[in-house]
Amino acid sequence: MKNPYEILGVTKNTTDDEIKNAYRILAKKYHPDLNPTKKGAEQKFKEISVAYKLIKNKEAREKFEKGSYDEKFTEASFRSEPFNSEFQESRRRYTYHFDENSDADDDLFKSFFSGTRGNGGGIDIRGQDHLYSMEIDLRDAIRGTEREIMLTEGKKLKVKIPAGINNKEKLRFKHQGGLGIGKGKPGDAFVEIVITPSSTFKINGSNLEIEVPLSLDEAINGSKIKVPTIDGIVMLTVPPGVNTGTKIRIKEKGMPIGKGNDYGDQIVIVRVVLPKNMDAEFREFIKNWSKNHPYNPREI
Repeated sequence: MKNPYEILGVTKNTTDDEIKNAYRILAKKYHPDLNPTKKGAEQKFKEISVAYKLIKNKEAREKFEKGSYDEKFTEASFRSEPFNSEFQESRRRYTYHFDENSDADDDLFKSFFSGTRGNGGGIDIRGQDHLYSMEIDLRDAIRGTEREIMLTEGKKLKVKIPAGINNKEKLRFKHQGGLGIGKGKPGDAFVEIVITPSSTFKINGSNLEIEVPLSLDEAINGSKIKVPTIDGIVMLTVPPGVNTGTKIRIKEKGMPIGKGNDYGDQIVIVRVVLPKNMDAEFREFIKNWSKNHPYNPREI
């Protein structure tokens, strides 16, 4: 037989109120009528119900520890089979009738369905929320875009992604989730936006950073070079005499700031790269130049 303490996530030293609270949370999570689409909910609810009856108070726990319980009932209840007649009646009473003369455990279930009962003893339960995930690139996250997603029921939903959305931010679409029971309204659909990492740009606050290599000539004499931005290629003026680590700013090519029309900047970090093939002429030139113009970069 399964351990009822483990099923409810409690210990032998847990108080009656704590056991009742653990049962309340789990029962609401797995009650078949509250979770009609959750796989295995009915069997899990059955196990939770049996476990609670076995250890719900001091008297019940003492009987359980002494082995004074109906083993045939508990073993059948823990098996993966449909609800037996006792559980069917228990579930029916909890869900539909709320018998005022039933035991105190019914109060837990009355709170689940409070305000959800329909006419004729039925119930009205709001549908489940559905969560979807959508990947977009950095540019679409910054500038905004519109995409389409297929819902569980086969319906297509247009998703308007606002400019400046954050990674893992969720967009809510009312009544686009699971269908409700009775007069219960449908649940909502939530679309989690996942921004795929960029191999080009690094986000630093409201700015975007990019590293650009320069040749010795470009670094020493300055130049105009092509640099990618979130909106395409631009020509960037590199001033003479830049070193590796020099930062050049391109205004308003970064992340959105707040909900307005302001943007951060793009920061271009230059990296001076030596030529792969340095012949004897080049080496001799550098050697002679260094003799006539000595300097120690570690002292600058």
